[in-house]
Amino acid sequence: MARTARHPRTRAETVAHHNRQVAAVTAGLLVVISLYSAVLGSNGWLWFGWAVLLLACVALFVVRP
Repeated sequence: MARTARHPRTRAETVAHHNRQVAAVTAGLLVVISLYSAVLGSNGWLWFGWAVLLLACVALFVVRP
């Protein structure tokens, strides 16, 4: 098998990339939950779960800037 060249990333770049991915997933879930609530009605557990995910996302940015 041929070896593929990888782009070297520093640890800081890898962490920043991961944080951006988590933030994107969190924002995407906010949109999905908002649409769900608008179409089918509000569900407290969905909003609670999203709030927990949001707090975890914020914690990632605080711990690993």
